[in-house]
Amino acid sequence: MKYAVGFFIGAVVGAAVALLYAPSSGEELRTNIKTQADTQYARVQNQFQKGLQGLQTRVDEMSSDLQAVSSGSKEKDGS
Repeated sequence: MKYAVGFFIGAVVGAAVALLYAPSSGEELRTNIKTQADTQYARVQNQFQKGLQGLQTRVDEMSSDLQAVSSGSKEKDGS
C-alpha cells in the first residue's frame, strides 16, 4: 500500500514538474493545468458518484435482507 501511495505522489509531482518545464507560454501553461485539473476533478467526482451508488445499492440489499430475516423470525415466534 505504501508503494502505491508513493508511486501516485511521485507521478503527480513528476507531471507537475514536466508541465512547469514545458516549452509553452505562462498563460498557455495555466490554461493547460486548469483544463487537466478540471478533467481529473470531473473524473474523481464521477468515480465517487459510482461508488456512492454502489454503496447505496448494498445498503438497500442489506436492509431488505434484514427485513426478510426479521419477518421470518416474527412468523416463527407467532406459530
